Amino acid sequence: MNISDMKLEDFLKTPVVCNCGHQHRINLKCAKIGFGVINELPQIIKTAGYHKAFIVADQNTYKAAGNKVIDALKKAEIPYKLLILMGDTIIPDEAIIGSVMMAYEESCDFAIAIGTGTINDIVKYFSFKIKLPYYIVATAPSMDGFISVSAAMITNNLKITYDAHVPEVFIGDLEVLTAAPMSMIAAGFGDIMGKYTCLQDWKLSAIINNEYYCETVKEIMALAVQRTIGSGKDLLNRDQEAIKKLTEALLLSGIAMSFVGNSRPASGSEHHMSHFWEMQFQYEGKKPVLHGTKVGIGTIISLKLYEFLKNEKIDFTKVRNESNFLTYEGWVNEINRVFPAVADDIILLEKQAGKNTIEHKNARINTIEEHWNDIKEVLEATPQVEKLEELLLNMKGPTRPIQVGIDKTLVKDSILYAKEVRNRYTILQLLWDLALLEKYADRVVEFLFDNNDINKI
Repeated sequence: MNISDMKLEDFLKTPVVCNCGHQHRINLKCAKIGFGVINELPQIIKTAGYHKAFIVADQNTYKAAGNKVIDALKKAEIPYKLLILMGDTIIPDEAIIGSVMMAYEESCDFAIAIGTGTINDIVKYFSFKIKLPYYIVATAPSMDGFISVSAAMITNNLKITYDAHVPEVFIGDLEVLTAAPMSMIAAGFGDIMGKYTCLQDWKLSAIINNEYYCETVKEIMALAVQRTIGSGKDLLNRDQEAIKKLTEALLLSGIAMSFVGNSRPASGSEHHMSHFWEMQFQYEGKKPVLHGTKVGIGTIISLKLYEFLKNEKIDFTKVRNESNFLTYEGWVNEINRVFPAVADDIILLEKQAGKNTIEHKNARINTIEEHWNDIKEVLEATPQVEKLEELLLNMKGPTRPIQVGIDKTLVKDSILYAKEVRNRYTILQLLWDLALLEKYADRVVEFLFDNNDINKI
């Protein structure tokens, strides 16, 4: 299979037989990206045999595309129940799911989410739990979770990725997408740029933990990056073709996740730091920062960590003899400090995973030493941080944490402890295994805050 020659619709033909031994599939039946494609929605619904829509939007997404969807359904005489979630900030938590559940009418045989990340996650999770098919009408090309098999929800103040299902239909109307706030377009670009590190993290885990890894899926993600990478200035000009390519790239990322069955191909250390910052902002009552914006900054940090390790000479005898362990009580105290709202959940996750135990650490060090040449190849294949900075600057996107309200302490804490929010091996865990994480955290903070390069901000 020649991935580079494949079009978006080619990936919807299932199953895709792969050299990795798996048959990859996605349950997305239809993806429409083009000018005015919302008008095709009624025919798609009728062809599928559905009768009444349960529509969920918020105030902003309804203004962006809700009227267009409602007008199209009215003209086609397709009945619907509309729920507009109120408030400046919609949090995908237990309360909002309860609100959606109470508004739902059993006469509705499918759902339509009008929005992007949060609205999509809410409807995706809700519809999955009650086994209801759903469509997504995108209002901005801002993130890559439209057609993933998971939903990021907040439970007891902890950001958790839950199993969900993909939409049957994706509608990306370029009239809507090109009018999206530029900050959201830049966030989508940042989310795609995160693949520079998450793919490397995935490969590290395959080498060290023998985690399943698929070269074909990796190539799909690389294709998504390739189709986006040079479009920054065109995106700033709201060029339709550039917006279309970005949207397709975001869908390719979702396809890759669906093929694997989890978010591993699209989410690594850069996402873990983003989740960490999001939880801290929520705890402190701060206005949230767009997901892709945080991912872009997290990717810069991860690339810098890769760069440091690339130039490090590892003495494995010293690593084995050097302890980077707090006492268990000391670790618990730190977890209570950095995760004040969800410390008990983080501690429970570690008890279940045991990734920080001496036994697991020593076993991994043996594997790391044995496969160090393979690991060095991964390190050498990682792009320079300057390349990503240039790409983000072309989009007029932030490249430094301070630009979005993330200070030195929060950056260092995220490097040290973001690995605790997921049981997933990344560059953060590797550096911890090698007793380098705290040293590198200090060096990253110096790079980000004490290097007064005004061109980067």
